[in-house]
Amino acid sequence: MAIGSYPAQGGNFPKGYLCGPIMSKKTTILPADLAALPLEDDTEARQFVIRIGDHRARMEYDRSSDRIFLTGVNIPKAVVEQGLSDPFIERVLTWVEENSLRLVPTHPAIKDYLRRNTAWQRLLLKGVQLR
Repeated sequence: MAIGSYPAQGGNFPKGYLCGPIMSKKTTILPADLAALPLEDDTEARQFVIRIGDHRARMEYDRSSDRIFLTGVNIPKAVVEQGLSDPFIERVLTWVEENSLRLVPTHPAIKDYLRRNTAWQRLLLKGVQLR
């Protein structure tokens, strides 16, 4: 038997190796599927969370009366690579709109998104600029 060849070919794996090649399951979520996933408002931690497979995308916030300050974004690389960053931000902005809050973005990624998607600027608190 040849060392390192597949057992089905009459070989074996050297000591310390697993019994065969590992096939990882890669979960692919489409942006349309993201809309079906629940957006969790964790008020205690002051963050929105959406679970995508084994990953958690998070957006941190602070609230003051009718205003919401979006202060941080943490989106795992695997989620970004699936193109789900923008749909996640849109989900949060939809929540902001549905709850009649005025938006004050402080995180650069959120400001950049709003610059690229000007329709969402209607949520901005009067006088807020995206510099």
